[in-house]
Amino acid sequence: MGICLLAACSPTRPPGDLFAGANRNLAAARQAGAQTYAPLELRFAEERLAQAQAANAREDYPVAVRLARESEANGELATVKARLGKARETADTLRQQNAALQRDLDTRGGEVRR
Repeated sequence: MGICLLAACSPTRPPGDLFAGANRNLAAARQAGAQTYAPLELRFAEERLAQAQAANAREDYPVAVRLARESEANGELATVKARLGKARETADTLRQQNAALQRDLDTRGGEVRR
């Protein structure tokens, strides 16, 4: 019975793909432009992944799993914020173009040239 209790208390190694989701989300965030639009979230994701890998190396598996999940979430947040930043930038550009066209129409008095 003592052996069974000891086995139950020993650290359980996390799944082999523990860092796969975090790495995938970091790559997606970088590709989405997070360096420009979400640098803080990207940095948090990178730091948490490094901490998770260090915890895994010292066999602190519960901490490694928690940090890997935090990294994965921060990477996803960085991706979403980067996409939002690009969308806002595009919307601003279109708004400016629209305003320029409106000024041009107003200047011509609505006259259409062919």
